[in-house]
Amino acid sequence: MRAQATFTGHRGPVYTLVAGASPGTFLSGSGDGLVVRWQLDRPDQGEVIVDVGQAVFALHLLPERGLLLIGTEGGRLHVVDLPTRRERQLLEVHRRGLYAFAELPAGRMASSGAEGSLCLWQLNATGSPLELLRQVPLSEEKLRGLAASPDGRWLAVCDGEGPIRLLETEHLNEPHTLPGHEGGALSAAWHPGKPVLLSGGKDGHLRGWHTGEGFRPLLALPAHEAGIYAVAFSADGTRLATAARDKTAKVWDAGTLDPLARLDRAAGGHTHSVNALLWLGDTLVTCSDDKRIVAWK
Repeated sequence: MRAQATFTGHRGPVYTLVAGASPGTFLSGSGDGLVVRWQLDRPDQGEVIVDVGQAVFALHLLPERGLLLIGTEGGRLHVVDLPTRRERQLLEVHRRGLYAFAELPAGRMASSGAEGSLCLWQLNATGSPLELLRQVPLSEEKLRGLAASPDGRWLAVCDGEGPIRLLETEHLNEPHTLPGHEGGALSAAWHPGKPVLLSGGKDGHLRGWHTGEGFRPLLALPAHEAGIYAVAFSADGTRLATAARDKTAKVWDAGTLDPLARLDRAAGGHTHSVNALLWLGDTLVTCSDDKRIVAWK
């Protein structure tokens, strides 16, 4: 892969990315408190959507509802109406950073925070867009990553104490607790077409489990020299991308986990920690503490 375009303009580290409502667009959230909309073919024309006044750690777009969910360093959850760019709701349930969102069946959302709790929300068609259903304390450490399975049955929660907690999404019971990562689990992704769950941790390892055989361990691969902040499969399931604190992103063959590309400074990549990944078709988008976003083709 080669660096196709670089997007600049954020005044702080860029922590999160999400696909936009239109093809070829995406949104970024930064330490400068801004959420910016970008087009892949116009890297010099970022458009500020909202300024929430705190570092943005997590974004989730609900295009059919016209809503954008924003999680911040202080634990705030902003619900923004995208067409008008006006805030519909401000929720302060997480006491510290809000790190991740996941969409669940039956019109529900999950969010995870630095205080170690998981919040379950109901999406409403009228009135307030989000209603808190439950707040579940799971850990004494940060819950940095969430990943819902393609069939909606499972929610993988990355625990800063190390394990991957598997909650069934109907009642949030925890039938499985997977041995995770020394120093803490950070990220997880389900294969879109195979019974495989992968996770990344502070130990720089990728770990995998067979989801159709009682979450039998499959692999433990030393993939990076520092914590793996993001793991993402391409939509067709043929490639896997990882992003890490060691200033690199990598692309792997998803079937064999053979390395395909090292996206580092020498290749036109980042000079600081790589924080998030986003596949847009054949294009991989990465963002970093260096305040830049890079699109790779």
